Amino acid sequence: MNSLGKVTNDVDESANGSAGRTVLRMQMAIHVLSVGPVAHGNMVHDVLLELPNFRLSIARDYSGLWAIPKQELIHVAILHNTFSSSELEDLCRFIRRRWPHAGILMIQRGEGFLDDALYDDRVVPNADPEVLLSVIQRLNGRWQGWRSGDVEL
Repeated sequence: MNSLGKVTNDVDESANGSAGRTVLRMQMAIHVLSVGPVAHGNMVHDVLLELPNFRLSIARDYSGLWAIPKQELIHVAILHNTFSSSELEDLCRFIRRRWPHAGILMIQRGEGFLDDALYDDRVVPNADPEVLLSVIQRLNGRWQGWRSGDVEL
């Protein structure tokens, strides 16, 4: 998936410290968890698989979430519009418990299908890829702010 050439392009070689040591800082990929069906033509998968700064994990349903270790750093979870309201509520609650600082993005039309506190943002299923990426990056910025202590949750 990632080649050595691709990894080395993301490395910032800057000398920090003493004794001639070089510290390599890699640009951290945004880890996106997609919850829903794996289908060709899926907006989320098609967009994120082509970009270098994203890591995509997929869980088809609630039971698939259990297979992902809680130690994984999930920045943004995307829930697809294939679930019922009760399933979406269960999924959101599970994600909030397991990865409390992950942003939750719903792919859904309309409003009022869930309590607003259960998710952070929503895009329509046929949104432009640029809109999807913008929302993911904004939600990731919230996560990055939490990591640096700049955001109070």
